[in-house]
Amino acid sequence: MKALAVINPKAGGGKGSTMGERVRAHFSTHEHEIHFVQAPSLAESLAQVDQLCAVHDFQYLICVGGDGLIHDLLPLLLKHEIPLLVVPAGTGNDFARTIGLHGEKLHTILELPIAQAPSQINVGAIEHKEGSTPFVQILSTGFDSVVNERANNFKVIRGSIKYVIAVLLEVWKFRAIDFTLKVDGELITQQAMLVCVANGTSYGGGMKIVPHANHDDGLLDVMVVDRVNPLRLLLVFPRVFFGTHIKHPKVHFHSGKQIEISGETHAYADGERISSLPINISISERSLQVYKI
Repeated sequence: MKALAVINPKAGGGKGSTMGERVRAHFSTHEHEIHFVQAPSLAESLAQVDQLCAVHDFQYLICVGGDGLIHDLLPLLLKHEIPLLVVPAGTGNDFARTIGLHGEKLHTILELPIAQAPSQINVGAIEHKEGSTPFVQILSTGFDSVVNERANNFKVIRGSIKYVIAVLLEVWKFRAIDFTLKVDGELITQQAMLVCVANGTSYGGGMKIVPHANHDDGLLDVMVVDRVNPLRLLLVFPRVFFGTHIKHPKVHFHSGKQIEISGETHAYADGERISSLPINISISERSLQVYKI
């Protein structure tokens, strides 16, 4: 088999480099033909991936990194219609959790393309001021996006604990936002702490923000948290790790295929900053091929 492996050596505070070497070692005496991309910058890596995919008939792409690298590779995976094999090596690895690969042995993961065919899953598409961006897991706005921005700016703190610390730092000064939503044409106007649109179940290293979200159902799940005071929001926060927050009276859900969000805030998707609002979100016409358990 012929495959392309893309390695982010900085993922997970250096875990990407370690896992990348293990992937190289696995294939060093293997009959597979593997091309490796590990460029000095993300832009160079993506350019190399695009060029290689244009001239080679790769049967799958191995992503050695975290949710951020998957997010950045997503447009190319869809463009070239290449199945994705995830080797989780990031901070949160939430996409890998959702498809059953987090915690699996490397050998088991790398043998998946031999053992089974890839599955087709839905991809979300975000229309925003700068263009269009696909995503696979969670789009977040309001308090979630503020926390994500603070966590991404930490220079020393690593791992999923950085999201917890960011929550503790931001919760006391955050105020509800006037949101306007349209879910399949149904208008919803209210003050809310956050609005998130889920294609997958978790973010932030295992926070089960929308535990009933499904990559395969052709729908996007919308979660809205009503206006609450900082202390109440902080008390609800730990329940996100278990998914039990969904029973809280201030938490509401909607689902649909076309979502519009307006408000004085910005959006993150798969942990990456996308744009300020307004944005439109829908299920992409293209599906992602991915190996999962």
